[in-house]
Amino acid sequence: MVEAKLNREYALRIAGVGLLMTGICVWSLYDGLVAWPRVNRELDVVRPALLESGLSTEEWLKRDDDGQTSLQAAFADAGFKAPSKLVKKVGELRAAAGSPALSHEKQAERLQKLFSAPAYTRRDLKTQFVQAGVTLCLGLAAFLSLIAKARKRYVADSTGLSGSAIGSAPVAYVDIAGIDWSRWDEKGIVVLRLQNNRRLKFDGWHFAGMTALVDEIVKHRPDLRAGHPAPPADDAS
Repeated sequence: MVEAKLNREYALRIAGVGLLMTGICVWSLYDGLVAWPRVNRELDVVRPALLESGLSTEEWLKRDDDGQTSLQAAFADAGFKAPSKLVKKVGELRAAAGSPALSHEKQAERLQKLFSAPAYTRRDLKTQFVQAGVTLCLGLAAFLSLIAKARKRYVADSTGLSGSAIGSAPVAYVDIAGIDWSRWDEKGIVVLRLQNNRRLKFDGWHFAGMTALVDEIVKHRPDLRAGHPAPPADDAS
């Protein structure tokens, strides 16, 4: 008797995908519910000092002897860390300062507008929740796929094929009308065509032991070997 069941290597990879998606989901929820709202609250505390300073983008990003920018110092004075998103946007404004179309007054206006707005908008937060929902679904799909495949068994013995993946009724070798070998060499997949037009897919990547099981089939039905790799020399008759 030959049995094929869930391939451990495949299972570990899919489980890894499921864990990754779950991790992204948790991280997204943390950002949307905790981290980003906290950054907005901290900016609310520092905002008056930012708006009243009158500094230019160049002055905000100028570093002192300790390597700290004025923007970082403003947040540090309140016991916070300057939001990376805000620092990036101030840097983008400084880069645009050389444009003839951006006057000093216009630059100051944009800077005031930047400091007046939350670091993360409602749309930003909503995006995190959407991402959490999508990754949660993908993670659950990966785990459910593993559970479904873990319950499947393919068995080949002297009488035919059986097991949970075959169905409630065993399949006799004589009931196999043909085998599609077109994806066997490349992907380890064969499709059995039965007399009742039913098809059975055997996937050697998802299920370990499939090669031996397929060899058992052609052992009992050598007429189905067409397109199948030649058997080992010690099996040849």
